[in-house]
Amino acid sequence: MNTFQDLAVAMIKCEQTQGQSVYQHGVSVNEHFEELIYNLDSLPLYGWRIPDWVNQYKNKLLVNLYDRDIITKYTIYHDCGKPFCREVDENGKQHFPNHAEISKKIFLEADGCEIAAKLIGWDMVIHTSTSDEISNYCKVWSVKDACTLLLTSLAELHSNAKLFGGIESVSFKSKWKNLDRRGKQICKIYFGENK
Repeated sequence: MNTFQDLAVAMIKCEQTQGQSVYQHGVSVNEHFEELIYNLDSLPLYGWRIPDWVNQYKNKLLVNLYDRDIITKYTIYHDCGKPFCREVDENGKQHFPNHAEISKKIFLEADGCEIAAKLIGWDMVIHTSTSDEISNYCKVWSVKDACTLLLTSLAELHSNAKLFGGIESVSFKSKWKNLDRRGKQICKIYFGENK
């Protein structure tokens, strides 16, 4: 991949979920992020489930985000490697093994923005890591890494809510609960009482 145009075309041709391409998913995550940030001062947000740690640390989270152009690149292209690692199993279900690392590499080749690339490489961390793993990541993340990853993870969860059956579905609630635990943990590490 040499250009963003080539990358976008490959993402458009690869289905993320039924009826939504990888590129459309990235745009949706970006739109949800913008909706979250734009409306954070006027909570509650209709159709959103906002964790208490967002309300408690809202100002610290907002001032510690990366610039919007970096976040836009990250959110739109966070799954850009999926067309290049897609596998279909014997039941016809698609899988994208190691897609975060592949996406990071491909994005870096196309754009060269190291900050967006490292965020892309860490995209699944908050969704899938244990408490101990998060503690280890917090030793290498900057506060901007942590805040950007937290709020984009919340945006992505809400972007995917329809896929899970809505914000009242068991699947959404399970993923939200995990994000809530990681968010509390990360905010305590970065913004605890002694900070």
